[in-house]
Amino acid sequence: MNKRELQASETRQRIIKSAVGLFARFGYHKTTVSEIAQVAGVTTGALFHHFDSKEDLLSSVVEWLARGIHAYSEHLKKETNPSFSTISDMIRLMCSHYEKYPEATICLAMLATEFSGSHHPMEEQIRSVYEVFVKALTPILATNPKVKNPRAAAIAFIGAVQGIAIQAIMREREFNIRTLAEGFESMLEAW
Repeated sequence: MNKRELQASETRQRIIKSAVGLFARFGYHKTTVSEIAQVAGVTTGALFHHFDSKEDLLSSVVEWLARGIHAYSEHLKKETNPSFSTISDMIRLMCSHYEKYPEATICLAMLATEFSGSHHPMEEQIRSVYEVFVKALTPILATNPKVKNPRAAAIAFIGAVQGIAIQAIMREREFNIRTLAEGFESMLEAW
């Protein structure tokens, strides 16, 4: 990659990360292209040089967020002896990701909420991002005889973990993400 291509790639990433932060706080529909450009430190024209439309940027944001979900899934696929520690490890990995970039966790949850039931193509794109994780976690949960519906439990796990992230932001003066995650884990372990 030459210098110009590297700069273009860095600008594109800066725009995506700016959009992630704004979509996490305000949602897709309430965020304007000019706000994204301003936060990214580019002109609106420069933004449209990298993305054909706001919807194209949204799709790129979801693809970028999917990388985190794919990393979790790959971690689960390596598991050879599933146990409660597998779930604990996954929760710790998710907490670590949240601590580095909370907006990424919140953004995907915000977009899922915003597009759920809309029948917009983005709803299916977001669902497919989650599905990668659900498919990786379901067989692990199936090894636990107490889990009656492993697929439903995997879907609920995503919702619970994202809920923990949202509560961590709302209650940052009271609890950090790790304390909330430990509370969630202790509830699972006790049962």
